[in-house]
Amino acid sequence: NTLPREITLFRGDDGEIYAASNPAQEMLALRGKAVVNQKSIRLNNSLRKYTLPSTNGGACEIVMDIDAPKASSVILSIGNNSGEKAEIIYNPVNHSLTFDRKSSGNVKFSRNFAENTVSVTHESDGKLSLRIYVDRSSIEVFGNGGKCVMTNIVFPENPYRTLTLTSEGKARINGLKIYSVK
Repeated sequence: NTLPREITLFRGDDGEIYAASNPAQEMLALRGKAVVNQKSIRLNNSLRKYTLPSTNGGACEIVMDIDAPKASSVILSIGNNSGEKAEIIYNPVNHSLTFDRKSSGNVKFSRNFAENTVSVTHESDGKLSLRIYVDRSSIEVFGNGGKCVMTNIVFPENPYRTLTLTSEGKARINGLKIYSVK
């Protein structure tokens, strides 16, 4: 149970062939109004908080380009008023993306559920383009044209309503857009 996707192949920097996975083009037709449209955001150990749409149970699409060659991490926290949150951590030094759901909501049904998932970003310059789909019980992350993909289920008590951005070191978000999903 995931978004419809288009699969392509690409050659990584290591010479190996990998599969890339992107949301199908038809997903663009589901975009509603952009509730956030920021051209440039500077992050330097400070917090930037944005409100996610409340329509359609909070389903939304988040699109952003991260430029962080001098940061050790950029943290995206998707949360609610109950203190529950799922964190997506970009590490430009290790070229990795980590999804942390230990505080995402109900996680007590399995000791393994709250473990982090990690994916290689397949970039080498501290730049990561993200498309993130947030739904009632899932968050799907597509990085750099589908070269880095994660799908995680979450069980928050209440829908996620906020996106908080921060960094360890200097980073910039070029073009943050948050769309409601029809």
